[in-house]
Order: sequence, then C-alpha cells, then structure tokens
Amino acid sequence: MLFSSLNLKKWILDVLNSMNFKTTTEIQTKSFLRENSNRSQIITSKTGSGKTFCYVLPILNNLNLDENKVQAIIVLPTKELSQQIFSLFYKFTAFSKLKVKILRKNENILKNQPHILIGTPHKIYNAVRLNIFNKSIRYFVLDEADMLLDFGFYDTIYQIFKKINSTHLIKYATSATLHTSLANHLRNILGNAKVINNSSSIWLNENLCHNIVYQSVNSDPINTLFKLLKIINPYFCIIFTNTKNEANLIYKLMIQQEFNVSLLHQDLFERKRRREFKKITKNEYQYIVVTDLMARGVDLPLADVVISYGLPNDTMFYIHRAGRVGRNKKNGNCYLIYRNNQDNLINNLIRKGIKWNFQLIKDDKLINREKKLHFRKKILLDQSINASIKRIYVQGTKKVKPCYKKKIKLKINKIKQKQRHLFIEKKIKQNLLLKNIKNSKCDKNKIT
Repeated sequence: MLFSSLNLKKWILDVLNSMNFKTTTEIQTKSFLRENSNRSQIITSKTGSGKTFCYVLPILNNLNLDENKVQAIIVLPTKELSQQIFSLFYKFTAFSKLKVKILRKNENILKNQPHILIGTPHKIYNAVRLNIFNKSIRYFVLDEADMLLDFGFYDTIYQIFKKINSTHLIKYATSATLHTSLANHLRNILGNAKVINNSSSIWLNENLCHNIVYQSVNSDPINTLFKLLKIINPYFCIIFTNTKNEANLIYKLMIQQEFNVSLLHQDLFERKRRREFKKITKNEYQYIVVTDLMARGVDLPLADVVISYGLPNDTMFYIHRAGRVGRNKKNGNCYLIYRNNQDNLINNLIRKGIKWNFQLIKDDKLINREKKLHFRKKILLDQSINASIKRIYVQGTKKVKPCYKKKIKLKINKIKQKQRHLFIEKKIKQNLLLKNIKNSKCDKNKIT
C-alpha cells in the first residue's frame, strides 16, 4: 500500500517523501485498514517492521494544531527510547505548526503546552496528576509495552490512565514480544483494543545471520572478543554485555587499545547518557558497549553488527539484541562469544528455530567448524513437584501484578533447586553404597 493512497494531510506526506518512505510495511497495512482506524490497537510485530508509524501517522493526521493543548501522550520505558521517538516526531515540525516535547526532570509545562508529550512513566505521571490538560488528551500510547510491564511500571501507568478524563480516548500499545498473558494484563488499560499481529514467530528473522565464535576449549572470552573485532572490522557495531561491570571492563580495555568506542548503561548520569546517545545517533563512534538497556526498540539504522558477550539468562533478550540489526529488510550479522557454561541456553535457542553458524578463530581468520555442545542431564520431576509448579502458574495468572513473571520464576526455581539437591544427594548415596559394596568384595577376596 502506498502512503499517498492513505487519507493523510499533505504536510505529513511531504515529510514521508523527504524520508524516502513510499510504501507501508505489512503491519502498517493491517493497522491502517478502514475497519481498524479510529480505534484502540495492540500492535505486535518483529523488530524493525515499522510498528512506530502505526500510531505516529494517525496521531499526526488527527491533531488540531490550532489548539495549544496536549492532545497525545506517549509513554516509553527508557530515556533513550523517548529521545528516539521525539526525534521522529520532530522531523514533522519543519512542515507544520506541530509542537512536541520530551518531559525532563521537574519540568513545568503550564505555559506553551505541546501537542504531543513524550516521557518515561514517572515523569508523565508527575505532569498528568496536575490535572491541567487531561481533558484535551485524545491519544494514549504505550510503546514497548512488554518492557514497561517487565520493569514494574504497571501501577504508575494505571494511575496515569485513571487521571486522564478525556472521552473517546484512542489507545495504542506496541511490542515485538507481547504474548497473550501480557495482552490480557493490558486490557485493564486498553479495554477492547484490536490485537493486530503479523508475526508467526518472534524468534526468526530471515535477514539475520547468527554466529557462535570460539577458540580453544578453555579460551578467555575477552581475548576471543578482541580477536573477532580485529577480524571483522565492522562499520558500526553494538557490543552487548550481561552486567554493568562487564560493560565497564570491555570499554576500558577498548579505550586502552584506541578503539573509537562509547559506553552506555543505567549508572551513567542522565546528562551524560543523553549526550552519548546523541553522538551515537550521529554515528560518531564505530563501537558502543551497552547493557540490555539498549536491547529494545532503539533504532540505529547504520548498525550492521551485534556482538553478544555471552547469552542473557532470559534468551528473549538475545532476540531483542539481535533485532538492532536486520531492520527495514536490511541484512545483519549477530555474533555470540562462546562460553562453555551456556550450552543449554544455546540449545534453547536452537529449539526455537535459530540456526547457528559455528566459527573457529584460527590464524586470525574465522573458519566454519561445528562444535559439540554439552548439555546438563534433565532432572525428571515427580508428579507432586509438577503439580505444585502447575499450582503456582494457575495462582500467578489469576491476579496479575507488576513483575509477576519474575515472582513466578523465583518460586518455581526454589522448588526445582530443592529437587536438584535431593537428586544429587540420592546420587551421592548410591555412589557411596556402590563403593562400600566394592570394598567389602575386595576385603572378602583378600581373606580367601
């Protein structure tokens, strides 16, 4: 479908043409259908499929630019995502009277209200509770909705929603990995929103190539990482780590070796984070070292390589990491630095359908060579354990609260850990019994 065939205002089409956007993506086509227009939507699609325009264009097309009041609120989980969405809306200000604003800390917006207000949950709540512009709001958007819920923002978002007194409010929620239970959770806010989904599997993206890089059996992963960087020499590479300490260490070592690199994680001061993110979007660095703060929603069009320094325990985060490349039908390469204690996590992703290329570093070259993975034997749980785990799942889904997934996982892990200890204890006793039997046989043989 062509954007020009949609009933969009001329100034919106002019901006889209200047950005070289001519045709809609599959998810946009579904969202823009006549039966879905002017109604609340839950939009789920893989990363890089153009979900953002599904709410951006309808909002822009229906704003009253002559009325200087807040008419749309967009809630995002991180400052970086807020800056990215602001930058997208700001491109449309060149052709119109549009006013858009990111909420900063303790900022007063009583005068010169923007048409669109963007921010993280707590900042949006602080603005909404003043009850100054709540009746004028016509659009309410939760971008990266699963991340907002996983970060424990549900109560704050619900309070924002209750404060908005606007009638005929149109609501949007977008996510790449929004599953059924989370969608049901969102219905308290979104009501009977239409679920629009074009993703058969969130795990698969035909534009991505997944590689596992290793050296010898007990090689140092940092050494493997630096050898890989020298071999591939990417145009723009994002290096993901599981912890802030790992990110700090890799950044320090890369600075020592004079790499053009930036560091971004949650412990940095807000001003520094904002400054670094602006430099990153302007492509002033060849490498950035980040935690999973940057794994969701952030669009860096020039990025061509993602490196994961080990897998996150929640393999869903690997998919979000990989989704920073291979966007808008472009190809991307994902490299995983192999760690021998993560074979089970790798196998989990294989079962989801991801095909890995195993690459050995030898003589400063990458050689395709299969590697044998070693898996921990699965401990079979008895029927009583399985029944108690099922009970936890049932109780957890009856009354959903923020971070409910983590709480359910903790309870189940405690049960499984107890079962493992019993299993190990049983094995030790069996081994001791066998040892005693062998010793007694040896003693009898000596006597005879």
